Amino acid sequence: MRKLVCVLLVFAMAIPAFAQQLHVTGTPPEVSGSSVSGFNNANIATAFSQILTELNSQFSNISYNNPQKFLQGMGNSSVYASHGATTRAYGGYKRFSATLGSTVGLQLPESLLTIYDNVDGISDSLEREGDINLGYSPNFFNASVGINMGVIKFLPKHLGFLKRDNLYVGLRAGYFSLPPGFLEDISYKSLTLGITANYQLIPTVGVGVIKWRGVNLGTGFIYNSSSFGISGLPMGGEIKKPIVSGYNLVIEPKAYMNMDVTTYTIPLEAVTAIKLLIFNIPFGLGADIAFGKASADFGLSSDVNYDNLPSGYTQVKKGDITVSGGVSNSPSIFNFKIMTGIGVNFGPVVLDVPITIYPAVNGYSFGITAGAVF
Repeated sequence: MRKLVCVLLVFAMAIPAFAQQLHVTGTPPEVSGSSVSGFNNANIATAFSQILTELNSQFSNISYNNPQKFLQGMGNSSVYASHGATTRAYGGYKRFSATLGSTVGLQLPESLLTIYDNVDGISDSLEREGDINLGYSPNFFNASVGINMGVIKFLPKHLGFLKRDNLYVGLRAGYFSLPPGFLEDISYKSLTLGITANYQLIPTVGVGVIKWRGVNLGTGFIYNSSSFGISGLPMGGEIKKPIVSGYNLVIEPKAYMNMDVTTYTIPLEAVTAIKLLIFNIPFGLGADIAFGKASADFGLSSDVNYDNLPSGYTQVKKGDITVSGGVSNSPSIFNFKIMTGIGVNFGPVVLDVPITIYPAVNGYSFGITAGAVF
């Protein structure tokens, strides 16, 4: 249990890396009135300045660096998660395919097999370097449809050097938005759009209950975006500074963070599969050529108030505390991958669990797909 808690803490520790970029600024409030000695705009500005000094001192104690590894990891995980509702184990179908699925992309600082045992070392490295090669990107709902171009009989039997009956084109789409208020102060949404093309280079052959699904070559263009936001995070409760005896300037700062990840992926894949009875086991090699950006914007805000305002005074100008900053990075351009998994089918109905491993960078994609191929 202790190690599991540590793993979760290491994942969470990536977020504070942004705090080093913050510098608190703001505008003091102003009042009109003169019934209380010393309760004037000059002393209000002094108390306000003390609050700014205290807040900036808190942030200066955080020694994390610019989180470039973390942002690249988030971009990479978006690339990995763009392959939802895939039909890798069922290439070479006769007419159409239609599937629904979920997938998640993971970028880890080291191998999935060793990260649990080495979480203490990862935590030490994060504390020392202030950055971590970590990313997480879920795509909860994806849909994919494909068509064998052979059903379009008015097309010529050969499209250039490609056989019409061996060519498949498809569309992929996915969307999810966390309902407002479902998780307090947290928002999340994602969008996936893509077009795919596959060619059955070597046809399916079978003997008895064993079928080899030949070799299928695939490519396409996939857009994947996600945005994650946290707002209203308390920053230690109220901060009070005296203006004069009995009257204080008060703020209750709250922090926010928004992370936006947008990636454009060109997959290059060569996939085969073995069917034994109802089971399908795919294997493939390929690469994802990726472009895009992962960016994080963060800040802090608060109104500036008084615990009480002397009689005869009116506020003529509202005060506020504001701070914002941002960092960004791009995903890895070339992402070599190994594709496998396991699936079952009953007639045209298929259920598939695709697994993709990016061995050079400790990246992973896991999913589940259900649909029909006929």
